[in-house]
Amino acid sequence: MRFESARDLFEAARDAARDAARVSRELAEMEGRAESLGSGGFGPRVRSTGEPDRMAGRVAAMVDRGAMLDARLAEDYRVIDAACAVLYGADSDAGLWSLVGWPADAIYHHYLGLRTWVDVAEMMGYSVRHVQTCVASALDYADSNGQMWTELGKGMAE
Repeated sequence: MRFESARDLFEAARDAARDAARVSRELAEMEGRAESLGSGGFGPRVRSTGEPDRMAGRVAAMVDRGAMLDARLAEDYRVIDAACAVLYGADSDAGLWSLVGWPADAIYHHYLGLRTWVDVAEMMGYSVRHVQTCVASALDYADSNGQMWTELGKGMAE
């Protein structure tokens, strides 16, 4: 998975994190509705009047929607995982964090944690402007270093 820049990656990861939260909520709601319907298979059913049971069609549509949402959630997490690999490396022991320190955590909290710059600045103990400046520098460094080397936690001079 390649992006034009680190900013593009983290903006895509932020969108994926938002979508994953929405999809997870929808899947949980669907699970609750499915449990309230009970089971009984998904084959065609006929009511005692001889008419088709429309509930079976609704259940089948819910199953189809659930499968589509599962696939969307998997795609969201592929983007999120790619962003985390850049930040912390494949085994959480490298990545941008090992090269620039706390600005990688600020990137995580803002883009993947969906926090505002004010919240991130309070967490980091710095002003909003300082955090934004350090994050911008870290993203520029990741771009100049390249995604592969950044994931490995290796600087350009190594």
